[in-house]
Amino acid sequence: MVIEGRFEMNKKIINVPKRIKVLILLMPSLIIGFATTMISTSANSGYTVVKRMTGNNADVAYHLANNSKNAYLWNGTHTKAKANLRNYKNYSWRYYGKSVILSHNSKKSVYYYIQGITPNGNEGSKIRGIVWHGYLTPGVNPNYKQLNNINYRYFNTDSEYLSYVKKSPSQKLTRKVLKLFPNTQLSIKLTKAANGASPWAWSSPTVDGYKNILEFPTVQRYFNKRFYKPDISDNTRFKLIKDGLDKSYSQTKRNALSQYQIGIYYYNNPHRLIDDEAPGFTIAIPE
Repeated sequence: MVIEGRFEMNKKIINVPKRIKVLILLMPSLIIGFATTMISTSANSGYTVVKRMTGNNADVAYHLANNSKNAYLWNGTHTKAKANLRNYKNYSWRYYGKSVILSHNSKKSVYYYIQGITPNGNEGSKIRGIVWHGYLTPGVNPNYKQLNNINYRYFNTDSEYLSYVKKSPSQKLTRKVLKLFPNTQLSIKLTKAANGASPWAWSSPTVDGYKNILEFPTVQRYFNKRFYKPDISDNTRFKLIKDGLDKSYSQTKRNALSQYQIGIYYYNNPHRLIDDEAPGFTIAIPE
């Protein structure tokens, strides 16, 4: 009976005039098109671009001020939500140095262009767009135990960088090397000034803002996994560094470096290194 009923209904459709039949067949498409129009219309949230601004702070990192609140990332015209940043709790957000002023209901707001920095230090994340600046606060994500191989350029203070070095799983070697210089203060400024903190390849190393630079060319190469045995362990690498230092600059001499600062940088993943970075350390006195 059910089969016959279906046949009868199909038969009725077959017998209707051709114009009506075409209309019936087109109705689903018309409905879908109408629904699409409605979605598109509702996606136009009424935001208009007032002004776009470009700065020069491409190496600035932010993190969410509150991980428990929704913080939506939008496309450049604020018509499409691309992601909810609260779902990326261990990400940092690279600020491109660009921002936009949007107007909505006669109220103006500043949005930043940002791109995700993954917990493993990947700065090429596909998660990028604009976000209201009030959702962000300066600095790398403070969940340092979950972060690895974050570029030194994104740290702003000595305390931030030291906390990252102490807690990040990727910084095991860095922690051990710092203990070889127990009275020398870690400096993110010196790390940045040395452009990765290793002058080992320079014929006459200089670092702007610093003097009395100490060179340790025999041990610097052990930091760089792109150039020296990427498959050896951090423990083996540290032993090579320590043995080299003990031969050229004794622990007694290292203990006396209280007037000096140390800039240091290490990636435990050779594939994350780029050509203009030189992992290693620099020891110098600020001018």
